Amino acid sequence: MYKILILAYLIGQSPIETQKTFQMQQTFDTMQECKEELLKQDPDRKTYDVLWEFVNDMNFQYDWLIAGCKNDETGEEFQIEPTYPKGKPKELEGLELGGQLKV
Repeated sequence: MYKILILAYLIGQSPIETQKTFQMQQTFDTMQECKEELLKQDPDRKTYDVLWEFVNDMNFQYDWLIAGCKNDETGEEFQIEPTYPKGKPKELEGLELGGQLKV
């Protein structure tokens, strides 16, 4: 079973102190199915649908740091990180996460 995990932090606060991992409800039988869902993009906003929905559902209080698909039984994992076309938020400058997707 594969699941989508999102590592997020409270916007405007320390990502180290406020980071939290969220698990999406839907699960997938294969890594490919999980990746397809995770990587779906809105053509107008140019954002990942799952992550846009997450940020909206959290009332724009949380922003994502890493998102990915993971199988806890096998350890298989796929991750994506956001890009910041207008520059990283100040609280993220110099931050290295190193693939911390854990529930």
